[in-house]
Amino acid sequence: MMKRYLLGIDIGSGGCKVSLLDADSGQTSKKALEYQTHYPHGGWAEQDANDWVKSAGVLIKKLLNECEVSPSDVHAVGIGGVTHSPVLLDKAKRPIRRTIHLTDARSYSQAARLRESARDIFLKKCGNAVDVMWTISMLSWVKDNEPENWSRIQSIIFPKDYVRLRLTGSTVTDTIDAQGTLLYNVYESRWDESLLALISLQPGMLPETVHPTEVVGEVTAEGERWSGLKAGTKVICGTTDTLLELIASGVSKPGDCTVKLATFGRICVLSDRPVADEKLITYSYIKDGLWYPGTGTRSFASSLRWFRDQFCRDISDSRDVFQIMEKEANGVTVGCEGLIFHPYLQGEGSPYNDPDLRGDFIGLSLHHGRAHLIRAVMEGTAFSLLDSYTYLKERKIDAHEPVRFIGGGTQSKLWLTIVADVLGMDGVKPRATDPSIGAAMLAGVGIKVFKSVEEAQKCVKGDTETIVHSKENSARYREIFASYRKSTGLLKDIYHKLSRFSVV
Repeated sequence: MMKRYLLGIDIGSGGCKVSLLDADSGQTSKKALEYQTHYPHGGWAEQDANDWVKSAGVLIKKLLNECEVSPSDVHAVGIGGVTHSPVLLDKAKRPIRRTIHLTDARSYSQAARLRESARDIFLKKCGNAVDVMWTISMLSWVKDNEPENWSRIQSIIFPKDYVRLRLTGSTVTDTIDAQGTLLYNVYESRWDESLLALISLQPGMLPETVHPTEVVGEVTAEGERWSGLKAGTKVICGTTDTLLELIASGVSKPGDCTVKLATFGRICVLSDRPVADEKLITYSYIKDGLWYPGTGTRSFASSLRWFRDQFCRDISDSRDVFQIMEKEANGVTVGCEGLIFHPYLQGEGSPYNDPDLRGDFIGLSLHHGRAHLIRAVMEGTAFSLLDSYTYLKERKIDAHEPVRFIGGGTQSKLWLTIVADVLGMDGVKPRATDPSIGAAMLAGVGIKVFKSVEEAQKCVKGDTETIVHSKENSARYREIFASYRKSTGLLKDIYHKLSRFSVV
């Protein structure tokens, strides 16, 4: 009997992941590969679009080979990726410049100008407030600072769309990814010309929008060459990595919640109402009438990766570098003996939306060593999630336990335990969480292998681990969190003054 495989690709914040889903058994296999994020100046973050393609090609070929799956047995492909990050294409559909990344904070003045001129319009039409992380601010920066590049733009797509372009020649995007631009009227499902006019953007530069499950092309001969997939294989549009994570992890009803431990930390709670709020990020869900308001911590896993790269060079060549770091941190007690880390290495998202906040260690003494600092990074990033979740609760957006812990950071038992204890919430690790698996699931919906998203979710249903938080640790962390939050406020003016020295 011929197997029915579905392949999913995720162009994530820090690396590419590719998953293979057996539509009949629900078995999954996955490969991952980091790619470089460039930080040419303080607060800047860029990626090379061709690195995404190279990484995807390497992983697809390796995955098919190791799983002994013929490309002809792959029935459809789905693609997901990081949001907000505009890929600027010229007439030949080639990237004009490196892509400004979601975590980039350079467009501070442009975002401030847009807020001043149209603050209420963004909330009314997009359900979100403008700041540096949205596409419109990034595009405004390019227009102001790189007029030559701006004049060459023929079309604007997004990371997953660029990989699909190289696979199929298709340049469409989906209705969810479009919402990350703040150029799209979420309530009327269309590009909004009044928003485009704010930055003098021509409507023809933006792609057609379709449903995430729509088949929009087939793998071409060129796509076959670099990917190893068979020419003619159906490819769906796909959607954002966050939505795909929600789908893969089994989120389906109001109150269901994911806590993401990844480059960009997030808490998303499914809701039956949109929540337009300046301190939240709100997207519509794939099912009509549902939304997922949430929060965004700009430097979650990237904080630990930064620490690895800068201060663990003696062990950086080891394949188990993160395990070694975890082992060191595991010997340190809760609270790191008075050491606190603020993970504002790229400014901060929720609940501050302040690109001028800066990272720090406070409480350092001669007693503290590397192990203390590693654990402080883990605890500080967890505090940033609690800071965000506290605001969600203030807006009466409550998550139902157990929450679903997702993202690459969940591979660290210690970090996962710290997050659960800091939040004071029990959770589970779903069997399927990766957006590349969600992309494969949607590919199955797109070609009718699955009748619905719910049927696709049943295919991979199940949890691999239950996490029960420690009430004793949680109480201790709440005491420390009060100092974490208070010190953020006390240091705000200093952060802002210091940020001026990083401006080029």
